[in-house]
Amino acid sequence: MRRRAFLAASLLALAGCATSPSLPSGGLPLSAETWTLQGRFSVESGEERVSGLIRWQHRGANDELLLTSPLGQVVVRIALDADGAVLELPKQPLRRAPDADALTREALGYTLPVAGLAWWVQARPDPARAFDATRDGSGRLAELKQDGWTIEYQQYADSPAGYPRKLRVSREDIDIRLVADSWEGE
Repeated sequence: MRRRAFLAASLLALAGCATSPSLPSGGLPLSAETWTLQGRFSVESGEERVSGLIRWQHRGANDELLLTSPLGQVVVRIALDADGAVLELPKQPLRRAPDADALTREALGYTLPVAGLAWWVQARPDPARAFDATRDGSGRLAELKQDGWTIEYQQYADSPAGYPRKLRVSREDIDIRLVADSWEGE
């Protein structure tokens, strides 16, 4: 049960709601408001490590994440909208909170980078918070530091160009890795 709660709460960090500003000239080719990411994740904290598949649909102020085991069994469904955050685990009652930060605090006892990750996964800092950024030779983010987290952009996708393919989000006690196998826009 502890592992399941850790998985659900840790991966809730991947589900932050954010409305993106318009893209700068030469920015990302997909709509920043509506996208779907499919890929793989791993979360490590202390001696615990979990991994699986992720399908993240971002629709303006609404997000839905479906996290599955490596074999495709649904592990958790997370939905975020203006009414708050909902966490669904198989054979468990729904968990609700006013926002994803509150839900992670409730489930884990500490807050994960929920608000920032919806920005960071798009290779952008949250514009409402201070940040430090390092860019690579192509002008893309190589490393971002925001809210005590370090985001390393380890690889960018060829298609769509400009979107991260591999990233690592870490802080002293937690390491989140995400591999985006596909990005789709609408």
